Amino acid sequence: MQHQARNPARASEQQEPKPTRSGRHGELLFAALLSTLLFAYAGFILAVIWADVAWLAMPGAESGKRGITKVLSSPDIATEVLTALKLSMVTSFISSILAMAVAIPSAYALSRYRLPFRSLIDTIIDLPIVIPPLIAGISLLIFFNQMGFGMQLEKWLRVVYSQRGIVVAQFFIASAFCIRATKAAIDQVNPRFESVARSLGCGPVRAFWQITLPLAKTGLMAGWIMTWARAMGEFAPIMVFAGATPLYTAVLPVTAFLNLSVGNIETSVAVTVLMIIIASVTLLLFKKLGGKGYLW
Repeated sequence: MQHQARNPARASEQQEPKPTRSGRHGELLFAALLSTLLFAYAGFILAVIWADVAWLAMPGAESGKRGITKVLSSPDIATEVLTALKLSMVTSFISSILAMAVAIPSAYALSRYRLPFRSLIDTIIDLPIVIPPLIAGISLLIFFNQMGFGMQLEKWLRVVYSQRGIVVAQFFIASAFCIRATKAAIDQVNPRFESVARSLGCGPVRAFWQITLPLAKTGLMAGWIMTWARAMGEFAPIMVFAGATPLYTAVLPVTAFLNLSVGNIETSVAVTVLMIIIASVTLLLFKKLGGKGYLW
């Protein structure tokens, strides 16, 4: 009887299907095909980025200066690029902080509460992410120039074609993105921890500040970094709504476009490489902090 009881288990182990030689070859071929496509796409991205760096390294046909060398040797160009860099850093920092101030409570409400019209609100929040950036800039311009409430805000804030307008345009786009990243971080915190804290006498506000936020801080920081990078890379809404005045409202992407439009390709590519470096460092920080592989 014992021998009969053991046989079924051994039989099931022996009867487990094993891949045939043709099956193993097919699996290897399939994996090789997918890997080839993956590496080809990654190589294409690197080739496009490296093209900018390699082009800057080549000597110019006339002056022998290109890119960084030309920027550093020309006080006017250096001032323009450094001013654009400073303006981009400051405005994107302010707009990302404002975005976080809106995103944390909004994301917490979406994550924890069954709100009325939740799906509708969730869809509305996503609109700035999916609408074309140029359309966002035009919509902001119409709101602050043609609508009653927006015109009253404009009289008070003076945001159209100003540096404040840069912050508004960045905030409009980045805050929606920030809410998504923040909600992903809060969703990773088990609500049971908050329930236990409340059962021990903590109020909802105290549980939020002392339990939820500390547990989600790494994800929140990663989300803030990517929100800052998103704000810094905005182009079309800023150009339409805040303007493209050099040394005043021209942030880095706008500066690259303005130089390209007048034939200053070297300066435009130098600004491009600078922004690629900033984006790469930002992405490394995002990954280092344990950011999700998805950004939306």
